[in-house]
Amino acid sequence: MTGLLDGSVGDLVAAVLAGEVDPAELVQAAAARIEARDPGVGAVVLLDPDRALRRLRRGRRPAGPLAGLPYLVKDLHAEVDGLPLTRGSRLFAGLPPAGTSTLVARLEAAGALVIGRTSSPEFGLNISTEPVLYGATRNPWDPRRSAGGSSGGAAAAVAAGMVPAAHASDSGGSIRIPAAWCGLIGFKPTRGRNPAGPYRVDDWGGLSHEHAITRTVADSALLLAVTAGPALGEPYGVPADRAHPHPLTVGVLVDTPSGDPVAPAYRRAVDECAAALAALGHRLVPLPAVSAAGRLGPVLGTVIAGHVAAMVDDLARATGRQAGPDTVEPAVLDLIERGRRADAVTQVRATLELRRLAGELAAALAAVDLVLTPTTARPAPRLGELHTDRSAAELFQQIFTISPFVGMFNVTGGPAVSLPWGLDDDAMPVGLQLAGHPGADHTVLGVAADLERTHPDRVRLRRP
Repeated sequence: MTGLLDGSVGDLVAAVLAGEVDPAELVQAAAARIEARDPGVGAVVLLDPDRALRRLRRGRRPAGPLAGLPYLVKDLHAEVDGLPLTRGSRLFAGLPPAGTSTLVARLEAAGALVIGRTSSPEFGLNISTEPVLYGATRNPWDPRRSAGGSSGGAAAAVAAGMVPAAHASDSGGSIRIPAAWCGLIGFKPTRGRNPAGPYRVDDWGGLSHEHAITRTVADSALLLAVTAGPALGEPYGVPADRAHPHPLTVGVLVDTPSGDPVAPAYRRAVDECAAALAALGHRLVPLPAVSAAGRLGPVLGTVIAGHVAAMVDDLARATGRQAGPDTVEPAVLDLIERGRRADAVTQVRATLELRRLAGELAAALAAVDLVLTPTTARPAPRLGELHTDRSAAELFQQIFTISPFVGMFNVTGGPAVSLPWGLDDDAMPVGLQLAGHPGADHTVLGVAADLERTHPDRVRLRRP
């Protein structure tokens, strides 16, 4: 039975629906795995299998498309009744949840069994998961290295075999980066495809998307089929699915807007994947560095600063808790103070500039159906190299140097997936990104599935 935790969501659900395994036993097995494996990883910050067991005792045997799936949700964004949400911050520690978000409610209605929370950096503001509140999340492929962020706990839990899939969120690469560094599938849907509410209205000006980190492309598609769809009060509509005829035109992008180098193993992986796409009949064209992507950093910093400052000030009014050196990490406090200093005109100008940059990015990529890039420009750093003990500007500059390719698709709102493509010279996973125009979710996932099918040795990595 415990072997089902090592496989796909689809296989686990099929076994539950066939009556071959009891969902309660799966919950207990997953909890036992977490207790045994997490001390060396630091992926799970809250474990509560009793919540899922109580749900099973109250209702009938799960019968939905996720029947019996033990599931972990990120300690950011996803409200879950009964599970405190700290956002990786001492400032929010111990506060009760507001309720259950629409996305989580859809997962549970489909039979998923939420058993705990995975670690996130404070407010999701780092691409390495090392919050002061909980400590570092270690990469199962090399415990000296980062598992990525901000969904580092989710990726590490799946890579370490604790659960077959885990909830994740992505405001600037936070699903795709940890998936890449942990050898997994990380898909960011089109903006608005998955609901964010009712407790989140518009985090970070439409940059933030929720979905999952999985072991297979099919599992990502399955979870998306469960959670996607309109909900009352959501601020963004979803473009109609873009159906592209075969063959597709795929733009190959390996040059950074700053001119900073991309790791040679990553360039080789892009070349190999491009050849694989050509063998599938697609047309490959080179793309120059996207200059608009190089101008995102300062604009995103201003927009995010305003949103984070508003969040912590709202908390102060509601609870009396204040953001300060004893409750918030240095780079995060710096960002909060920056947001407080900005006036309304500054915030509006930054939001408008973000929209203009979205138009520039869309125009730069308009001639192709999909874009192929490395997910990051460099391998997972050692723990401590991306800590928040510095200014926000210094941290963000380091982040954009390591990860210059992913944030542009949060700005355009288009779907993007990171999938593994073998190992580098240090036996660490290499992640490649396939991204599309808004609405092209099924095209992106379909091409990723083709690569998984034709090159399983590159995409389906054996976990450490």
